[in-house]
Amino acid sequence: MALFVQHGHGKADKINTALDDGNVGGVIFGARNEQPERLEAYIGQLRGDNQDCELLLDPQFYVSTFVPPNDRYLPEYPYYDGGRTASDFTSSRRLREYAQETLEYQVNLGLDALISPSVIFDAFSDRWHQIALNLADASLEYHAGLDDPPPLLLNFIFAEEALAAGGEIDRFLDTVTQDGWDMEGFYLIIARNDASYNQRFDSQRLAGFLYLVYAMSEINGLRVVCGYTDFVGIPLRAAGGDVFATGWSQSLRQFHRRHFIKRKAGGQPPRERYSSGRLFNSILLDELQDIYDVDHLDDVLSGVPLDDMLTGASSPQAAGWTNPLSQQHHWQTLHALDESLAGRVRRDMRDTCQRLREADGLYRALEAEGVQFARNTGKDHLMEWVEAIRDFQTRAGFAAS
Repeated sequence: MALFVQHGHGKADKINTALDDGNVGGVIFGARNEQPERLEAYIGQLRGDNQDCELLLDPQFYVSTFVPPNDRYLPEYPYYDGGRTASDFTSSRRLREYAQETLEYQVNLGLDALISPSVIFDAFSDRWHQIALNLADASLEYHAGLDDPPPLLLNFIFAEEALAAGGEIDRFLDTVTQDGWDMEGFYLIIARNDASYNQRFDSQRLAGFLYLVYAMSEINGLRVVCGYTDFVGIPLRAAGGDVFATGWSQSLRQFHRRHFIKRKAGGQPPRERYSSGRLFNSILLDELQDIYDVDHLDDVLSGVPLDDMLTGASSPQAAGWTNPLSQQHHWQTLHALDESLAGRVRRDMRDTCQRLREADGLYRALEAEGVQFARNTGKDHLMEWVEAIRDFQTRAGFAAS
């Protein structure tokens, strides 16, 4: 199963419920959000209760370079020290120590793969990009010396702007797929620009992301795990990605640096949402009520078990729809969308393009009926994604949809 939970603060029973319901196939733990002893105990519990569940740990080493870091429990981990600067990565000895400490901690946890330490970079040509490559190289060297370790995933985390530079992406691919780099694959994270939760993604950048995943997986036969991907994980899976992950809160569905930088507490409680597979979006419950009022509820329902809560009530607002229900429904919806993929890139890209166009048409029909969507829950992303897929198809040598 390709959908994984992106773990974070406030897990309660969310992960267990999603696993028990069969909506997710694994968990990517975030070290920042659990004390080491509690994390280790929970991994042991899940391993005993869910033999088929895949468990990974994002060590979140990259937080050590953020200023000031919102690192929570990370200082309790043996590989983490806050306040690292570029000068802390100039020594080969230090790079080997970082790799050893980060991977050594993971080896005995019963994980299905190890994730290397990395740093965030803004472009495939900047100084931090080279540091990330050096950390990957040091991790490969240390991993090669271990006795029958779990397979290695190299972590790369970079700003979405980097994806617009096609030539630099090609050079990066040449480096990370070179002969002699013996790893199972990659754990990729894209740092998004827009601070709000929405599905918009610049078409040129998304096309670059799709091609990166395709080249790693389909051309080079490597495993690609895409963290913090949410709805955009569907086109990434269509491009050949093996895993996409999303969490229960908006900060676990898309990666933003600000969530890892210390700032004043505040903010508003989340509003109730409904994840519509037909719209490829998470809309507000008030908007779902408006859709019901114009007699189009069935047109936007995702067709998953928790929809029964809504169809069995007199209206969406009377259904007792809560955030915990919405979170589980979100995984159900993404799982259902993923299940519709055939595992063949050309076909899946064509079919995804068609579904996106149908979603755009559905949005327009609802708007014509007087339903008003907020800027972050509207249709703007859909044709961006279609354009991205068309650009990807051209670059990959496919006939455009």
